[in-house]
Amino acid sequence: VALSVLRLHRQDLDYLAQQRAQSWEEREQKNACERPVGILGFGTLGQDAGRKLKALGFPVAGWSRTAKEVAGFVTYAGGDGLDALLARSEILVCLLPLTTATEGILNAGLFARLPRGAALVNAGRGGHLVEADLIPALDSGQLSGAMLDVFREEPLPKGHPFWSHPRIIVTPHIAAETHPPTAAAIIGDAIRRFAKGEPVANLVDLATGY
Repeated sequence: VALSVLRLHRQDLDYLAQQRAQSWEEREQKNACERPVGILGFGTLGQDAGRKLKALGFPVAGWSRTAKEVAGFVTYAGGDGLDALLARSEILVCLLPLTTATEGILNAGLFARLPRGAALVNAGRGGHLVEADLIPALDSGQLSGAMLDVFREEPLPKGHPFWSHPRIIVTPHIAAETHPPTAAAIIGDAIRRFAKGEPVANLVDLATGY
């Protein structure tokens, strides 16, 4: 997530286009402190990304379904809070869980509430994005770029327009890879706790869907 934000902030898409055109041109660049980042989904993953981005100098705010206070961050919740977060976010990061409430949340209506020229990082789930709404938002300039790590169909089919669009960078669902040594320790701890009748971490709440 941090790399995706940095690539968008540093206008990587424009420099890649210039490389293809063999054009040597230095572009005007904002400082990180001038580029507000908004994170949809400010739980464990969102807060971790927020801390890394804040350390890089970005002003970071988070939005979650229910109100929460997180030391060092501006936080928002609910419908009014979402409007406030979108209005300030020049780069929007989606790390939401996929539920009936968040399905299709990244759509034309949401894009229109971002500042013109904002950019998108989707590292949540493919179902968050209404794919048909993204390219028109990019072509109109409402969005300046998108880093997409998750898709409704994976692998992303050959010939899909996302592959070739000049304002989209596609990565193959690698934002958070599972490494066996780390995963084994977590699974082993869960098994031991369950066997002892102790509370197990990271349980899914069936009522909320995550």
